[in-house]
Amino acid sequence: MNQTKKQAELRTIILDKIYAKGPISRIDISKETGITPATVSAITGSLIQEKLLYELGEDEEHTKVGRKKILLGIKKQHSYFIGCELSEKYFSFVLSDNTGNVIDKDKATVTSEKILAEGADLFCHLLEQFIFRNNSYTIQAVGVAIPGRYLHNDLITTNNQTWKQFDLAKIKNEFSFPIYFSNNVNCMALAKRLFSAYQLDENFIYFHFARGMHCSYMYNGKIYGKSNIVIGEIGHTVVCPDGEVCGCGRRGCLQTYASESWLIKKAKIIFETAELTHLKSLVTDKEEITIQTILTAYNLGDQAILNLLHLAFKYLAQSLLNLSMMIDAKKIYLHSPILTDDKVIAAFYQEISQQPKLLFKDLPELIIEPYNDFTGATAGVALCLQKELLSV
Repeated sequence: MNQTKKQAELRTIILDKIYAKGPISRIDISKETGITPATVSAITGSLIQEKLLYELGEDEEHTKVGRKKILLGIKKQHSYFIGCELSEKYFSFVLSDNTGNVIDKDKATVTSEKILAEGADLFCHLLEQFIFRNNSYTIQAVGVAIPGRYLHNDLITTNNQTWKQFDLAKIKNEFSFPIYFSNNVNCMALAKRLFSAYQLDENFIYFHFARGMHCSYMYNGKIYGKSNIVIGEIGHTVVCPDGEVCGCGRRGCLQTYASESWLIKKAKIIFETAELTHLKSLVTDKEEITIQTILTAYNLGDQAILNLLHLAFKYLAQSLLNLSMMIDAKKIYLHSPILTDDKVIAAFYQEISQQPKLLFKDLPELIIEPYNDFTGATAGVALCLQKELLSV
């Protein structure tokens, strides 16, 4: 169906509203977007014919008197996308429909050395295999969540040497369907907005910390400061001016205390220098230490590890309080392999509760997101949706 540019814009606004706040009625869409009820009805009718929307039934909960509202929702299995994530530990892949419902997934373990040696060739090979095993589905696009910024020069903008020469152009040229790239945490924030049922579409912060750290801010339905490469680099905010030298050249950056890579680096020093540490009973060589090793040692009461993580929690708590005082967000989502252990989570919340709150009562709600190795890949699907269905 041929559409004018204005019609396409209105269609995108309406569909975006249903993704972010659905199930939602036509009249509520009209009220929230300012689009006339007649236009909303015409466009949603067309989307129903295309099998992208469907009517769920009457709104029994919010209708008080008169004619009940008919709720609209996104119809599953309208289209299919592949989402991917690049990390220093793995390349992950998911096949998903247009609602974020994962149909198939896979991942391949990698190392920095392997990425430097094989890079985009390895990724293309793995993606091709994943596509082949799902050849019964028509793939509309591929979204790749990357550990850095994508500034349309077909390279990953990052200070991490592992990714500096990773050739994104090769990936685009290797396949016939559209391939999109964006920062992994921005993709995760986008997925949180589009794939969470019964959302209020509030402003929120998505704070991911694993080997590195990044903080994405969803403001009025869009990622704030997306084109500015320093926005979101919370790992490089200074929390201890006399601390260790960070890779950025400054001292005491948050990531030197709370990122996975720095915690492992310090745990290796404990392994080598501490006479009494549970680390030596968990691994035989310092190079075997992972974040899970650290969490296990924490649960065993290893004093050096206790001190290490409690200091990390202290600076994380300070940073979260600072964020809540500067950014208008209703919620802060925390996503980290460090926050996967109940005892560790309890200690983290204890540190948060001990931080002085000044006169502020309505601080954002802190929510720990379930962590798994496919969160970023699923977020790549959200990137596809934004590019293919929610953009003019």
